[in-house]
Amino acid sequence: MIKTQTRKRGRVFFLVGCGAIFTAAAQQPPASAANLPERYTESLKLYQAKQYAKAAAILEPFYAAGADGMDWHWNAAMYDLACDEALAGRKEKAIDVLTASQARGGSVPAEHLATDPDLASLHGDSRFKQLVEAARNRERLWVQEPGQALPLAPNLSEDAKIAGLSTVWSEARFNFAFFDRQPDLDWNQTYLDFLPKVRATTSTEQYFRVLMRFAALLKDGHTNVYPPEAMQDNFYSRPGLRTQLVENAVVVTRVDDPALITQRWRVGDVLLKIDGEDIHRYAEREIAPYQSSSTPQDLQVRTFDYALLSGRAGSHLHVTVRTAEGKQEDRVLTRLTLKDQSTWNKGGGAPFKMRPDGIAVLTIDEFEDTEGTKALLANLPLVNAAKGLVIDVRANGGGSTPIDLLQVLSRKPIRGPMIRTRSYVAADRARGTLPGWTDVPQFEVPADPVHHVDVPVAVLTSARTFSAAEDFVAAFDAMHGGITVGETTAGSTGQPLFFQLPGGGSARVCTRNDRAADGTVFEGVGLRPVIAVSPTIESIQRNTDPALERSAAALLAAK
Repeated sequence: MIKTQTRKRGRVFFLVGCGAIFTAAAQQPPASAANLPERYTESLKLYQAKQYAKAAAILEPFYAAGADGMDWHWNAAMYDLACDEALAGRKEKAIDVLTASQARGGSVPAEHLATDPDLASLHGDSRFKQLVEAARNRERLWVQEPGQALPLAPNLSEDAKIAGLSTVWSEARFNFAFFDRQPDLDWNQTYLDFLPKVRATTSTEQYFRVLMRFAALLKDGHTNVYPPEAMQDNFYSRPGLRTQLVENAVVVTRVDDPALITQRWRVGDVLLKIDGEDIHRYAEREIAPYQSSSTPQDLQVRTFDYALLSGRAGSHLHVTVRTAEGKQEDRVLTRLTLKDQSTWNKGGGAPFKMRPDGIAVLTIDEFEDTEGTKALLANLPLVNAAKGLVIDVRANGGGSTPIDLLQVLSRKPIRGPMIRTRSYVAADRARGTLPGWTDVPQFEVPADPVHHVDVPVAVLTSARTFSAAEDFVAAFDAMHGGITVGETTAGSTGQPLFFQLPGGGSARVCTRNDRAADGTVFEGVGLRPVIAVSPTIESIQRNTDPALERSAAALLAAK
């Protein structure tokens, strides 16, 4: 997922080049969606140097060219252009640009617009005040959801419950990107079917479980319902161990709680039953229907890895276990609060290490920041002296697409994904034309001209490789940067729309239908590795890593 929220002068844009060389202002190419990212980054550097007129000169051609074909990126850039113009003392130009940006919906919250110090010279202008008021009115309609301000209660009112269901239904109806994957799903009828279900709930907790089941019918990993924070311990409390479905058996892969070690819990134990019921039947009835997932492998991970043992804090699970020695035992697990879980030392090795065979291994478990790229750059001399590099993203749940990492792995420009999103024009619908699609132009960024990995590369993947991590793998595949080893990825990325629900709950709906830069479809499918390797019960019990060993062997052979 490429983050698309832009906040003025926090300057979070949809990509930032890492070490890239940008063309000089005097040589700027014609304004287009393809070169807006590069030019935007150059304007940012000038803004930071307080060269506001020069920063504005970078973005002015895009204002003159107009927004056609540039999607939301134009709005974001125009807001910053307005700020550059205001700081350069050109108030009239700033008002003109800001008016054009706001007319297309704006890109910052109204309160930020009203108080942005970069626009201080405009604050007394009546035209600026009108823009702020128009932004506030727009937010009342489009940012605030019906009933979202209603406070949490043990049992929300029937009106509040229906408002929440209606919000999820409506936001999905207008924004969800994958109804084509569900040709037999009648979303309007499903809404009607769930009205009596939400009316019948007798508590807020039960109500949110029904909403989760409603959203899960869309079968998308980026389309979910979340309970209010104050009651999350009723949903996400769990004992201090992790499980995984391996060879059709539920195997303990990690023990986080030291107390469980004293109770003889070990990595490699196999869970057979929960509360006397076969664990697969239990999971199918109690867990799977509430999981929003895009593929069978994603559903498997959410059911058996993430949610199987979750529930209300303090409640108990009576489990039947088979140990590595083959002994069958009955044990009791207690679900612990999220606060208790935060105290566990979850271990995890160093993000970078050198193996005795000369293979470098970089483990990146999230793309919420650029720490993975920083670790690679800090160790780049070691990497380039190695016999190969393994990048392990098997447990990476995403964040923001790591353009900077891809730039270090490629010597050619990196192309962005192929993106489609829903389009809606009210007047067209009045004339009988139903909503269709808008294709977002692909962007392109140069490779890092200074830093580059010069050894063979393998990327480890699994069904836990999700969202921005899949964007990374898709781009890596498209640029033919090396091999992938492991298991098929989750099959879900995109830009989710987040919104609030009554009682403090929230939800999101995926708004983008993405394909890889080369057109590869992986939404609802996943990205298959070049070399398929899965863990086994024996490998878990012996603490070996077949995928890592297979990738190392492939790199050594390539070297």
